[in-house]
Amino acid sequence: MMIKCRGMIKSVKIIIEGKPLAQKRHKFGRGFVYDPSKKDKQRIIPLIRQKIGSFLTSDPVSVALAFYMPIPKSYSKKKKEILSLEDTPHTKKPDIDNMMKLYFDCFDFDDKIIYETRARKLYSPNPRVEIIIDY
Repeated sequence: MMIKCRGMIKSVKIIIEGKPLAQKRHKFGRGFVYDPSKKDKQRIIPLIRQKIGSFLTSDPVSVALAFYMPIPKSYSKKKKEILSLEDTPHTKKPDIDNMMKLYFDCFDFDDKIIYETRARKLYSPNPRVEIIIDY
């Protein structure tokens, strides 16, 4: 956990190791709605709580997300070296908005207080999600 104070703004940075995940579409069947991302959320929520504890606020929040996607094994050695610099945009699936939705749903606070977001997807030899929350 890292909390910085810059005047009145506090900042929390969370790093979640592993391949970034996306929110899956809800499924409907026989009078109920099923969330296929439930297991993913159950894995991510404790990781976020472990990093920042119970982060309850009603103040406006700004969130920046960086999704570092794995480099496909089928790529050539030369291409892997280029992508390992972590500055090449990832333009394949999953969609960035679905990835943002999954991580927003894992926060302790209601995501309606988020007034600003920034997100990016990049290739990396070390897949992870980096989240910075300013409040």
